Amino acid sequence: MRLFIFLCLMLYGLSVTAQEHDVELDTLDNKLTELAKSSPWLDLLHYHQIGIIAPNESQVDDDHFFLSPQGKLDPKAELSATIKSFQSHFVGDNPNNASQCLYPARFNWLKEQRLGLGLVDLDCPEFQSWYNRLNGESVYLVFPAAYLNSPSSMYGHTLLRIKKKDNDIPLLDYAVNYAANADPADNQLVFSYKGLTGGYPGVISVTPYYEKVKEYNFLESRDIWEYKLDLSQQEVNQFIRHVWEVRNIHMEYYFFSENCSYQLLAMIDASSDRLHTTKNFNYWAIPADTVRELKNADALQDVSYRPSVVNQMEQMLNQLDTDQIAQVKKLVNNETLSLEGLTDFNEEEQAQVLEVAYQYSRYLSAREKSKLAYLNMRSIKLLSLRSKYSPSSVFLPTVIPKVRDDEGHKTQRLGLTIGQTEGEYFSQLEYRPSYHDLLDSKGGYLEGAELSMFSGSLGITENDDLRVEHISFINIRSLAPSNALITPKSWQINASLIRDFSIDDKLTFRIKGGAGVTNKKGNHLFSLLINGSAATSSFYNDNYQLQMGPQLQWLYSGEIHRVMASYEYSDDPNAANKNRQVAQIEWSYLLSNDWQLRAKLAERKQDSLEQKTTQLTLLHYF
Repeated sequence: MRLFIFLCLMLYGLSVTAQEHDVELDTLDNKLTELAKSSPWLDLLHYHQIGIIAPNESQVDDDHFFLSPQGKLDPKAELSATIKSFQSHFVGDNPNNASQCLYPARFNWLKEQRLGLGLVDLDCPEFQSWYNRLNGESVYLVFPAAYLNSPSSMYGHTLLRIKKKDNDIPLLDYAVNYAANADPADNQLVFSYKGLTGGYPGVISVTPYYEKVKEYNFLESRDIWEYKLDLSQQEVNQFIRHVWEVRNIHMEYYFFSENCSYQLLAMIDASSDRLHTTKNFNYWAIPADTVRELKNADALQDVSYRPSVVNQMEQMLNQLDTDQIAQVKKLVNNETLSLEGLTDFNEEEQAQVLEVAYQYSRYLSAREKSKLAYLNMRSIKLLSLRSKYSPSSVFLPTVIPKVRDDEGHKTQRLGLTIGQTEGEYFSQLEYRPSYHDLLDSKGGYLEGAELSMFSGSLGITENDDLRVEHISFINIRSLAPSNALITPKSWQINASLIRDFSIDDKLTFRIKGGAGVTNKKGNHLFSLLINGSAATSSFYNDNYQLQMGPQLQWLYSGEIHRVMASYEYSDDPNAANKNRQVAQIEWSYLLSNDWQLRAKLAERKQDSLEQKTTQLTLLHYF
């Protein structure tokens, strides 16, 4: 009897223990389900959605990033596989291949959850050596301004700088950069197509910061803004751990969505539980907008400015007279260095000449990819000559722009237009997803630059007919002004569906391009371009039309008012005595940071046809 009672009690105890164990397992499973849905874990796996068709999956497209076969699609499966891997001691010859060493950010985050999972700490020599070399104290967002001569940088670019502890020389820090791993053999057209369709893998690289400054600030002549991020030391450490995790994997690169700026925001989100900066980008991510997002999240602190070499030269040239500029050209352009004429200037003026000559020789050697072998040695010689003079600055400090790139007008724009053409009234509604045109407020944008893609407008005629007025697929203008030393090429390209008055306002597809020169006088830009265009429509003779001719343009850039006037003449080489003339003047007035008013007068002539248009437009930027 006693034995029977004892056995009953034992069975009851085992039953209770089993039930408690099942409860513990259920509780743990519920906790894992909750963690798998949490923002920090999804950020570590890069589970974000952006684009017109945004699947609910990781944006990482490399199988080596996942420990579970279902990791790209199932965050809980990846969490379970990660925990299981972290609970095991590594068996093998190289401990650096252990999961704890390959995914230090995941390991650190799971340890902080204090779930009692029995995670195994391991020594990771390669990671620790790399981590100590970066020796991160803080992280800076680096924003090189727009560069229209490169399709991947037309909207600007962002990268991150990891500041070393006890280092006050930024060039000795490390940069974290995300970019498309493009095929060097691809031409610009192929490059643009692949960049738009995800045809390139995006890779994250860690390089010395001075290499990126040389690339953007010197070779491409782009101003650079640096913003210190408000991250704690723990968040900085976690950021560096996450960089290690993604440094050898790839993600499909898209110019407008999963680009340099967006993926760097995703990495910052993965480093901080309190930041969720990617959530407001649903369709595209423009670099300036990502800076604004960090600003709205109160994640930006100190700001510094690094002017481009061309900007510095421009401001130096403004402080030289014509004789000094002529001497600069002699010192650089002559194959044999001659100091004759230098002594005609006083000591300070000589130092100015040598300093500008040094910058100019470096510019020609690098930017222009000059084949003149003497230029490298000439730069060294000019620097040596300059060092013999007073080390103090002989130029006024470089002027810092009043408006930063992130403080300029917002990139999306809506417009409402009312007007008349030859006595017939019309109204239009336009939308531009991005970015900037010559009459927009200039603060924070590249002077003489215009860039927009996929904009368009709908019109309502006097007869209440609704129609597409235009669709612009790509529109770029780069009116880079020349100076006493440099004459950059001005150019433009446009591909659009437009209404052509010469064929009764029928919709036609037109590609137009041109090149020329621009000069600047104060706030005035004067441009001369030679254009060529090709249009196609069934209403043209032979179903197409070719035109070529000059264009004169004047742009006045004020703080509140901007005025642009142009005259364009073009001939059709396939039709004798058939030419087109377009003259127009447009004025814009800045009502506030987000609102602008414009008025436009235009006249078009072709053969016996003539069309005059007046219109008034209200624009809202958001």
